[in-house]
Amino acid sequence: MIRGTVFPNRQALVTVELLSANGQFQSFEFILDTGFNGDLSLPSRTIQTLSTGRRTSSLVELADGSRTIGYTWQATALWDNSPRPVLIVESDGEPLLGMGLLWQNRITLEARPFGSLVIELLE
Repeated sequence: MIRGTVFPNRQALVTVELLSANGQFQSFEFILDTGFNGDLSLPSRTIQTLSTGRRTSSLVELADGSRTIGYTWQATALWDNSPRPVLIVESDGEPLLGMGLLWQNRITLEARPFGSLVIELLE
């Protein structure tokens, strides 16, 4: 089970640990975004601090429907206390947790200031 919080600005935040090049997990806060189909997104400066995985380029569709070349990085996340491979999309925006990582999970949240957020694996 993964827990997060809904804040007064109506953003639901979840902490996810990512494996860095030194073999240690580092915690990062992500905004829950069901409109994002990928696993995670992070700014390039944050990805560089992780020094993780291999960078590849691919065609990425943005929220406005336009397409651009984007970069993705392979990484390992600690998800529900288990290591899990993830793809991190390099972006200029806020760190996002998308449907790729949420797939096969139940999300329960209290849509109010400081409401609880719970993510549970489906059986």
